[in-house]
Amino acid sequence: MRVVVVVVVMVVGMMDIGCRIRDKNSAEGKPGYMQGQYWKDQVIHDILPYWTQHARDTVNGGFYTTLDSAWKPFGDARKYPSMLSRHLFGYSVGYLLSGDQKYLDIARETVDYLLVHAWDPEFGGWYDVLDEYGNPLETTKSMFIQVYSITGLAMYYFVTRDTSVLSYIDKSNELLELKAWDREQGGYFNTMTRDWQVLDSGKSISSEITPVSGYLLYLYQATHDRKYLDQCRRILDRITESMTDPESGWILENFTREWQYLPALQDETEVSIGHNIEVAWMLYRYYLITGEKAYLDKATRLTTKIYQYGTHSDIGFWYNTVGRLNPEKSAGITYWWVQAYGIMFDLLTGHVLDQDKYLDDYRKGALFWDSLFVDRTNGDTHFSVLANGTIRETLKANQFKASYHNAENGLLNYLYLNAWVNHEKVELFFYLKDNQNINDSTFSPIEGNTLKVSAIDASNKPVVKVILESKTPNPKSNGY
Repeated sequence: MRVVVVVVVMVVGMMDIGCRIRDKNSAEGKPGYMQGQYWKDQVIHDILPYWTQHARDTVNGGFYTTLDSAWKPFGDARKYPSMLSRHLFGYSVGYLLSGDQKYLDIARETVDYLLVHAWDPEFGGWYDVLDEYGNPLETTKSMFIQVYSITGLAMYYFVTRDTSVLSYIDKSNELLELKAWDREQGGYFNTMTRDWQVLDSGKSISSEITPVSGYLLYLYQATHDRKYLDQCRRILDRITESMTDPESGWILENFTREWQYLPALQDETEVSIGHNIEVAWMLYRYYLITGEKAYLDKATRLTTKIYQYGTHSDIGFWYNTVGRLNPEKSAGITYWWVQAYGIMFDLLTGHVLDQDKYLDDYRKGALFWDSLFVDRTNGDTHFSVLANGTIRETLKANQFKASYHNAENGLLNYLYLNAWVNHEKVELFFYLKDNQNINDSTFSPIEGNTLKVSAIDASNKPVVKVILESKTPNPKSNGY
């Protein structure tokens, strides 16, 4: 029987959040979280070292799945390729930000583990579940597992340009296009059998949006291959056309094959703010690449709803869910990934719409993150927090929580702040063993033309250090 541990920790009221903030990086009175370096340091010092010390299974390989607040394994000993690949993403980001070889070594070990244990050599794709020793336990092919298994490989490829890894990425993605995409109704099916027969023909927002957010845009940034961008467009069109509620305008969660909405049973707060943020965020990112205004308009309409109902703007708290037709009703809880998405979304929205009010929202959301989510005692972050400042769940890992979201949050906030707010240089590290040619235009992980290469140090190749700068600083002295 699986045991779920929920720990509730009471925190002194929200009024003194500002008194408890750690500003180790503050300069001239500016809070640390307003500087890109704060987020870079968070990944390198506050996130990855704890996963390295406590979460790696040094006996059987991979990572432990379920860890309590003090990093002790408990409960589910199975391993999920999606979770392992999320760690691969995290450690690839660690190397990208620091150039520290130990992060690249762990990333490469994780690639090897996935290819040896999780890849189906007969039918292709990734097994849904492995036992604790790495043997296939469930051989079905669910979209959630498939797309997140590709996600870590994509960031590893971004850092290394390893063509052998790209071949697995493309084989995986092509299988999803051939076997999981519904050619009649559009959208990806939820689950397939081992040999890629449709097992669950339903559609879910996690199955649809994650290819875009998890790997397609990063692959486009690394390759400028139009096929990834075209796939993004097709997915985004299907989501906005078929998953938008005509009554409320929200992006909804679960549908039949024919796109009939499947409401949550006895759940009055069935709209996921995190997934609505994710869709709007990807629409903005696609717009930054293509300049196609239709996608800006779609993102802006959804953004209006998100900020009206999805956040407690006074304290920077992002709700996990709200009601579909009664969006004033919320569950009053948020999870680490939702708060992280909200913070990143504040910066991106402010940049795209050129409005300082979103920077004010970011300040509050980042303060909430710094004060309540970051675990100063045990490292990494807590699992969930209530709007009243109560830390609700403190476990470190399960099949959904790995180093991925916190590493991406640190990476993108570092880039967003330096490129769009503070107009400071960005330093990234690549390991380009297999590539002799260096393409300046494929080093920025973020879309648009604001970050451009100003210097490349390849004197220690395969380690290549790249300096990027914001070439079009906004004339405003503060903000965008």
